[in-house]
Amino acid sequence: MLTKSAILIKEEIKEIILILLFSFFTAVSSKIKVEIGVVPITFQTFAVFLSGIILGSKRGALSQVTYLILGLLGFPFFSRGGGIHYLFSPTFGYIIGFIFASYISGFIKEYKLNFFLSLLVLIFANLTIYIFGLLYLLNFIPKEKLLPIGLYPFIIGDLYKIFLILLFTTTLPQVQLIK
Repeated sequence: MLTKSAILIKEEIKEIILILLFSFFTAVSSKIKVEIGVVPITFQTFAVFLSGIILGSKRGALSQVTYLILGLLGFPFFSRGGGIHYLFSPTFGYIIGFIFASYISGFIKEYKLNFFLSLLVLIFANLTIYIFGLLYLLNFIPKEKLLPIGLYPFIIGDLYKIFLILLFTTTLPQVQLIK
């Protein structure tokens, strides 16, 4: 029989593994991409939203912080590689937005939201990615090109990913990964 402290350690190890798994899932999703210019279209937002929905706000955000740190340390986690130089990449703001989007997506789990409220939460989470991404991108391109380069090409695909996640998370039986 396990002691109380052994059970706590086992749970903490499980949480760390899940946080790392979602960091890696975001990294793998960055490689599913279409290069269209300054900002590529990737599958990352799917992983970001799912990290919050499955892990909850804090752990989901932590998975994205871990993704960010490992990428900056040089692991090829970002869509175009990794390293500290990524701080000066036009796409770095979107990556910062991932942390907040995952946190916001976690409300779906924590408040057991219905389909409609989950849709609104994911749209708001996606908007946070856009806001951080666009504000950072503004340092690299003229403001008249900001929306055509940093927003418009992504709207349809992001809405598709949101509906795919909602279909995935509302039709499958709920799996309790972390309490």
